[in-house]
Amino acid sequence: MPKPKALRYGFIITSTSASIKDPGQLLRAALARSKEGAEVGIFLIGDGILIAASDPKGNIATKSLLAAMVAGAKVLVSKDHLEATGLSGERLPKGAKIVEKPYKELVAKVMEEWDRVVVC
Repeated sequence: MPKPKALRYGFIITSTSASIKDPGQLLRAALARSKEGAEVGIFLIGDGILIAASDPKGNIATKSLLAAMVAGAKVLVSKDHLEATGLSGERLPKGAKIVEKPYKELVAKVMEEWDRVVVC
């Protein structure tokens, strides 16, 4: 019997607020799926991009993002939102990909590539 295909997960983070929609909790879930060998994509838009540009020493969400990347998660960052905050790509972790057309890319990921999607 053939081995079932692993699920592909997409985590879309639009906020940095530590509320009921905690991005740190979502990123810990992304890390867990990555460690299990699942294909994981993390898409940062809106204020969510600030997680990638933050100092990991003081930000648990940023630590979780970096750990997920080490475990194999692919991180995509909206160029539009990066520019809107005045940040440059130099502030992003190595391996994060800046997406020129974020909404087109996001729709493609959600509709064609990811099997499960979680938004925060």
